Amino acid sequence: MLELEFSGSVLQAHAGKPFNYHFKLSLSHLGITAIYGSSGEGKTTLLRLISGLKKSQQGTIRFQDTVWQDTEHFISAEHRQIGYVFQESRLFDALTVEANILYGLGGKWKKLSADTKAIVEEVCEQVGISEWLKRYPEQLSGGQQQRVALARTLVCRPQLLLLDEPFSSLGEQGKLTLLRYVSSFTRKHHIPCLFVSHSRFEIESLASHAVLIEQGRVIAQGHVAELVTRLDLGLSHEEQSTSLLKAKVIAHDHEFSLSELSLGKQVVWVRQVDTSIGQKVSLRVFAKDVIVSILEPVKSSVLNHLEGLVSEVELTEESRVLLVITIDKQRVLARITRKSLINLGIKTGQKVYIQFKSVGLGAISINDNPRINNDELHLSH
Repeated sequence: MLELEFSGSVLQAHAGKPFNYHFKLSLSHLGITAIYGSSGEGKTTLLRLISGLKKSQQGTIRFQDTVWQDTEHFISAEHRQIGYVFQESRLFDALTVEANILYGLGGKWKKLSADTKAIVEEVCEQVGISEWLKRYPEQLSGGQQQRVALARTLVCRPQLLLLDEPFSSLGEQGKLTLLRYVSSFTRKHHIPCLFVSHSRFEIESLASHAVLIEQGRVIAQGHVAELVTRLDLGLSHEEQSTSLLKAKVIAHDHEFSLSELSLGKQVVWVRQVDTSIGQKVSLRVFAKDVIVSILEPVKSSVLNHLEGLVSEVELTEESRVLLVITIDKQRVLARITRKSLINLGIKTGQKVYIQFKSVGLGAISINDNPRINNDELHLSH
């Protein structure tokens, strides 16, 4: 779908020195791909190169069957049919919200087809801006302006959607609602999306694939659930490191307000979720919350425990170590003390049991239910 290789440098205004980059990337995933990294690692530079807003000294890029740049060709940004939502709204101050929304569609409501009108109405309603259509940007807050900018981009149904941390001015719940709507909209209209973020909460809630950027280089790419548990990457060593486990809702116990989820042949009980039987959810488990035992827990207040095999052990002289435990072909990251590792004699290939205090609902399946929130789901005691 998207293949690129860029080499060059860009002057960093804040640092007063050039930033060198060499990006090489091949993406075939149709859904949402997160571009993840710390501030100043080159995420925005990569998006500007893809969009055509910046031309690399040495670069090639092909999207689907069209060459956007090589040694002989360069297609400018306005001819790439890309939707780009920036960190700032970039609305037209002299136009109303409605006029801003319609700008990319020719500016005239009466000239739109019935299908396009329906999409505009749906997007405005779902993004939450229907009541502001007659206002001007200066009458809106920063977060409200970002909603308008997102709607303006979505209604045009671009071939490729680029999101450069556009929801930083929103609260977590508002951000999550918009991210899930973007996910639903891009799937429905078959629009691939690249989403820049330095928030693992966002990528774990939205993307199934991710590209990790560090010092102007792509250091890894793949499924988010795999990347967050790789011991050779920084994601697994962050204080809030997590694992993402795919589980299926198999039952609801209304008497005790619990839901039963299956991970292969094993089950987990959580506080009841508003999700239909058979739907899949992604459980976000913090590595620091995982308790590891070599004996099966008995007579514990914690209802749940899962059996797995230790597949990787981090070798370090630090006080804490990381384990990767495989459960039903899924990877769980556990952070324990090195003393516990030695005392328990834990080695690769060993059967262990894990318990965890609480989980959060991350990205949900293609048949997701927007009523599911991202609160912690405490395991049953």
